[in-house]
Amino acid sequence: MPAFDVVVRVAQLALACSAEGVESLERSVSTAASAYGVDVDLVVLPEQMLLTERSSGEVGRAAVVRAAPGIFRLDQVAALKRFLVQAQRQPVDPDEACRRLDAIAQSRPRWPAWARVLGVALFAAGFAPSVVATWGEAGAAAILGLVMGVLVVLTAGRPLEGLLPFFGAFIVTTLGLTVLSGLAERTGVTLMVLPALFIVVPGDTLSAAAGELLGGRLTAGTVRLVFGFLTLGLIVIGIVAATGVTGNGDALDETLPPPELSFVIVLAGWVVFCVGLVLAFNAEPGVLVWLVPGVIGTFLLQQGVTRLAGAVIGTLVAGAVLGACGNLVGAHPQRPPRLILLLGGFFVLTVGGVGVRGATALLGGDIVTGLQNLADFALQVPTVALAIAAGVILSDHSRRHHVPGVASNA
Repeated sequence: MPAFDVVVRVAQLALACSAEGVESLERSVSTAASAYGVDVDLVVLPEQMLLTERSSGEVGRAAVVRAAPGIFRLDQVAALKRFLVQAQRQPVDPDEACRRLDAIAQSRPRWPAWARVLGVALFAAGFAPSVVATWGEAGAAAILGLVMGVLVVLTAGRPLEGLLPFFGAFIVTTLGLTVLSGLAERTGVTLMVLPALFIVVPGDTLSAAAGELLGGRLTAGTVRLVFGFLTLGLIVIGIVAATGVTGNGDALDETLPPPELSFVIVLAGWVVFCVGLVLAFNAEPGVLVWLVPGVIGTFLLQQGVTRLAGAVIGTLVAGAVLGACGNLVGAHPQRPPRLILLLGGFFVLTVGGVGVRGATALLGGDIVTGLQNLADFALQVPTVALAIAAGVILSDHSRRHHVPGVASNA
């Protein structure tokens, strides 16, 4: 089997896990091409890639690879990194390489369906204390997270998956306004359901889009940005439609109650969040060793610097440190890929949630809160992207100047 087929299979896997952006996607494909002596030209978009082989100056084979970008199979992200690391050291025969890549692509999810449902619930419950620090919010997030987890598992890989943000928001909000109406009246329904919906809030997509635009990848960045805003719009429509059906339009108003949970409980919530992320996104359990410190460190750094210098500086510092640490740790062949190390921090920096809150508050008639949240959202998206990109670039520069012979992060 030609070596070009190996590169095409790597492109297919990398494209399906390309939430970090096209720069990472191109790097993975170029690594495989270099390892197998294939000279290729690439045209890359978030959902498809054109690979053209060049042989002795002439155009050879070509292939178009298509896949909806996502991050729900972090086990495949880690397996692809291990394959690329081995290919750089000692590439196996192309036939064997294709068999290994096919096995990765066709593998069953690492965790069974019930564990992934539980993971979404833990993900929501662990995130909830950072939204509203009350026991009621955490309990509601766990209950609604179980419902959202069932929807995530049932729609995975099916035609309805693209509509999950709308259906999920509608069903979860309807349950919140009927079964948990007391809490919804106390805080507003958006704050109550946001932790359960955060599994589909496109914070990573928006950050990757802003990073691509800042890096001059205008077409890829624009496509990803439009997709991110469409996803946010589906969530907002689902929430607003549920309030209309139940006759609770006033529930869109936000009221932040005084915190009931200690700071230690909030930190413990991030540990629960990390466990849920591992289960929900099919990650390998060993990544918790790196994920928990990264998430808690990002949270503490953002909170600390924000108190001293404001929210923008807090996000810039926390994002830059996250990007640098994720890049340096992910460069090691035996450690998790950079995407896995950065993913928890994306959620901590909460890019998409502010947009959902702003839009729903505005539609609910709370003009002041809505405009303020939307303004924060418009500022936060490029801030997070700029901070993480700066951390990655600076750490790359430092690593290449101080560690001779280090290869780029696979």
